[in-house]
Amino acid sequence: MGRSSDLIKYGTLAIPIIVALIIGGVISFLVVYSFYPEKHENINIDGKCYELTGMAHEAFTNLVAENKKNTLLLQLEKIEENNASIPISFNGRSSDTENFINRYHIAVTSKQNVTYYPDIVGSVVHGYVTKMYLQSIIENLTIYDLYPSSKTIAGSIGIEPNKYITPEETKDITLSHKQLMQKGLREIIAKSDGVKSAECRYNS
Repeated sequence: MGRSSDLIKYGTLAIPIIVALIIGGVISFLVVYSFYPEKHENINIDGKCYELTGMAHEAFTNLVAENKKNTLLLQLEKIEENNASIPISFNGRSSDTENFINRYHIAVTSKQNVTYYPDIVGSVVHGYVTKMYLQSIIENLTIYDLYPSSKTIAGSIGIEPNKYITPEETKDITLSHKQLMQKGLREIIAKSDGVKSAECRYNS
């Protein structure tokens, strides 16, 4: 399971700020994940390690989903030009991605065919979308769109580096994302059932 550095280390979170990296293997994992009998997450915060199961794991999943949407909204706020054409990436079943492209008039720049678990034909797509359509997509996201076990095409979307968001603004968004995760994880550890102390098996 992958882990981030510094105060927080958690396996399933990916920050779509610097670049939206989407690969078919991730989707294969997520499909298997939805059928795994006991979902859990190992985290490292404030120098201590924990295993989250049950209600704590559910709270963690909600936190990740809510923070993903919040990050997208923060990025969108930095794009001031109403007529901006914004680079994005997303993935899913090929038929679903085609419908998504047509619905939001996305100008595709590249499309990679992939096979998801077990034999699902899918696509990883990069392209441009207007700010108006992107705002509609993001504002209508629910946490279920962003759950690993029920992620939709819209929930897979990531905003790629662009001329509208400065490096300094990107740093601010990243910091805000990190702070919200830290705050949320501390609340989960303090209040949720299913939190167990765990051995730290990796370097802080």
